[in-house]
Amino acid sequence: MSTTTADIVDGITRLVVAVDELLKTDTVNAIVALVRQFGIGAPVKVGIDALGKALDLIISWIAKLEQVAAIPSLLESLDPALDGLKAIGDKSEDEMREMGLEPLAPLAGAAHAASVVLEKLRAGVTLILQGYLPQQSLESLRESVVQVKETLKKLGDALVSGASLTGGGNLSLTAGAPA
Repeated sequence: MSTTTADIVDGITRLVVAVDELLKTDTVNAIVALVRQFGIGAPVKVGIDALGKALDLIISWIAKLEQVAAIPSLLESLDPALDGLKAIGDKSEDEMREMGLEPLAPLAGAAHAASVVLEKLRAGVTLILQGYLPQQSLESLRESVVQVKETLKKLGDALVSGASLTGGGNLSLTAGAPA
């Protein structure tokens, strides 16, 4: 079985989601309470904030990859213009003259050649990008990294705010003293 780029990106997404779920467990909540109890929440929060900045960078990289992955959709939106070019290219110079388009007649051959090249380019770009940059997978990955960043921010805030994290595997902040 061969592995595709989508398989790899989807696997990374599952890993990021699992990390997010781990960060929301009672065990991590207990560690946050212990860190606060020892009075070292502020320095640990600095590390969490630095990790958040690194995640911001990763999120921006993924967003740029998503833009590249969207090129096939952009090229698809150019279809009406390419169809017009193809229509001109499908006519012979004589047909163009008969249609009263004498000034455009010499362009018929060039339009045909251009439409063939552009169609091949479009097909190649689409094949490559859809094969190597799966748009939906990249979007899911970006969203999962954003979720981890939000979870880390809540944990960092809980380290210094005196708030407690409730159990049940769900990260939520409630007022209270350190455990």
